[in-house]
Amino acid sequence: MKTQSYLEENNAMIRNQFILLFLFALTYGFSQDKGVVIKKLDINTELDHFAARVCGDKIYFSHNLTSKKGRAIKDKSKSFLYSMYEGAISKDGKINDVKPIVKTELGRFNMSSSTLSKDCRYMYFTTNQTKTGSNKKKGVETYNLEIKRAEYVEGIGWTNFEALPFSDPNNNFAHPALSPDDSALYFISDIKGTKGKSDLYKVSVSDHKAYGEVTRLSDSINSPRTEIFPFVSSDNKLYFTSNRRGGIGALDIYSFDLESSDEDQKPFCLEEPINSRGDDFSFFLNSDLSTGYLSSRRTRGEGGDDLYYFTKF
Repeated sequence: MKTQSYLEENNAMIRNQFILLFLFALTYGFSQDKGVVIKKLDINTELDHFAARVCGDKIYFSHNLTSKKGRAIKDKSKSFLYSMYEGAISKDGKINDVKPIVKTELGRFNMSSSTLSKDCRYMYFTTNQTKTGSNKKKGVETYNLEIKRAEYVEGIGWTNFEALPFSDPNNNFAHPALSPDDSALYFISDIKGTKGKSDLYKVSVSDHKAYGEVTRLSDSINSPRTEIFPFVSSDNKLYFTSNRRGGIGALDIYSFDLESSDEDQKPFCLEEPINSRGDDFSFFLNSDLSTGYLSSRRTRGEGGDDLYYFTKF
């Protein structure tokens, strides 16, 4: 019948339109009812790009150290080595004019997961100890992670590298994150008292030259599992990554309001598309509290850790 044929054609057209819309979403971004849109950046390759941080008109992120042939370099323990890169930001969040940061300390050494002071003068980052320390789980001597601070000097670049005084070679200290007013530094560690594989800690900071006592964050934030990659937004919310139970994927991004007086507050697992079925980590929110970057190993990625830009948060 003509009517049936028309209905079949109409249904087929609707199905085709739906498929096109679905493919468009997969290609250009993911959205949710809340309106968040997330886009994979063009700079991603099969190598790792992660831990983006914006300061001033520049963006800094971590990327593999590579050979002249573009192959990722590993250290003696067969772990990848990373360095800090910088780039310019376009209005749509794309990263352009990417290049390694200029620094006075030369040679191949690990440099990743940074945070910058509000005036962009100081950078704290994760690296490896130069002295061996204990690896309690493997029972061997290893070059554990530590946090260093560098200072930017015009005409010279990043210089005056200093290890933070509390970085004990027998433990790991990593993923630094300054508070919006630079008065505190958050990070992860596995020092005595840690209940998971790594917990969130903080110290007070005075003029980026002196540091207070290392303090573990409360059990309402830390879990018996793993906490990594803290970040504190301009409205004083703590974002971090965890593999605790109840998440969406393997690693998920959580938020916790540091200003709240609610004693029963629990970390909130961010909804899709910020989190996915894959590993999602190293969240960064711009001062507009609407746009930012995250790192992820999700389906349809480029193969390694990829950087994504999001809007309408």
